[in-house]
Amino acid sequence: MVEYTLLEKIKTLFDLITSSPLFLILLSGIILMIIDMLFISNKDKKTQKIYLIVSILLIILILNLYFNSILSILDTISKNIVTIIYFPTILQYIIMLIISIVILLVSIFNKRINKIIKRINIFVLILNTFLFFLILDQINNNNVDLSNKISIYSNSHLMILLELSILIFVIWIISLILYLIIKKLQNKKTIEETNMFYEKPKLPEKFEELQMPKRKTEYVTIEREKTDELFTLEEYKKMRELLEHINKDKD
Repeated sequence: MVEYTLLEKIKTLFDLITSSPLFLILLSGIILMIIDMLFISNKDKKTQKIYLIVSILLIILILNLYFNSILSILDTISKNIVTIIYFPTILQYIIMLIISIVILLVSIFNKRINKIIKRINIFVLILNTFLFFLILDQINNNNVDLSNKISIYSNSHLMILLELSILIFVIWIISLILYLIIKKLQNKKTIEETNMFYEKPKLPEKFEELQMPKRKTEYVTIEREKTDELFTLEEYKKMRELLEHINKDKD
């Protein structure tokens, strides 16, 4: 197999795109859609819906053009899955064990995961661990050469244990995926039902609208009534009292 540099791989990719008018048009359309959705029509829901419909139609068109190739790929995947289950290798088995341990650790430390799911995960790991010890026992007692596939596949007991372990793992993973899908759908339905009871408040689009409005300060000027007299009656009284007080002090 010939090794290529990163630049050679990128150049090959662009050569393949430019050599096909279909993919050249698709790439140009995708770039324009991304630019429009990010910078121009990012808040226009109608435009986003139109883009979504166009994207789905394009995907259906491409799938129709390459329908036979897709069937061939799916057929190959199904055969590989069957091969993994019925003719497992030690490497696949070790990878399976590592994935099981990781999933178990995540489920134990994640408080949002259901307790029943945690118990199922623990049970599956314990079961696979028990099978793993049986596999080790078969390898040790029968001197199985792990580098030789014939040596592995010729041992019927070892093959049965490997097949059982892989089968349990596959069923377990599929069940977890289905559980997550169902849970997400239920949560989405609950959120939609909750949103029916109240309307979300409209938030201002600009930050300036969140600021407190400026208070208008009004000054009131009270004009004093103009009179011909220099002093008021009260002022005369105070002045008289002050004069009397001064005269008393002199005496």
